[in-house]
Amino acid sequence: MSKLILKNLDEALAELDKIAAKHNVQTVNWSAYRIFQHCAQTIAYSMTGYPAQKPKWLQWTIGKLAIFKFLRQGYMSHDLAAPVPGSPALQTEGTTAEGIALLRETIQQFKAFEKPLQPHLFFGTLSKQEYDQYFAMHLADHLSEVKY
Repeated sequence: MSKLILKNLDEALAELDKIAAKHNVQTVNWSAYRIFQHCAQTIAYSMTGYPAQKPKWLQWTIGKLAIFKFLRQGYMSHDLAAPVPGSPALQTEGTTAEGIALLRETIQQFKAFEKPLQPHLFFGTLSKQEYDQYFAMHLADHLSEVKY
């Protein structure tokens, strides 16, 4: 199976449509609901601020190198069971449809957001376009453990 590549949040929304049309969604680590909740949480933090930040020197060095590598190659890989540091625990109960609805709503909020975005906890300051691509890659990486 080839690696899922999502270039932006519009492509991510189209992929969510495909998943929503399936009746049997299976996952490896987290439930589909939890995956979508985590991805929505990450997007929301770009607007409200991440609960914890890595040191600025780390963001300006390793963080910048990592995000530019991901953006250049068009995909990313990360620990799929790692929560956002400092964030509240994800809810464990919920349906795939509820998770997709939450993620769609958060994506639409992000797309309409016109205020300054908050720095990513590891990558530091990102433009809206960079965040858009990062969020799509982040979701695609999580979808690697979803069978639909």
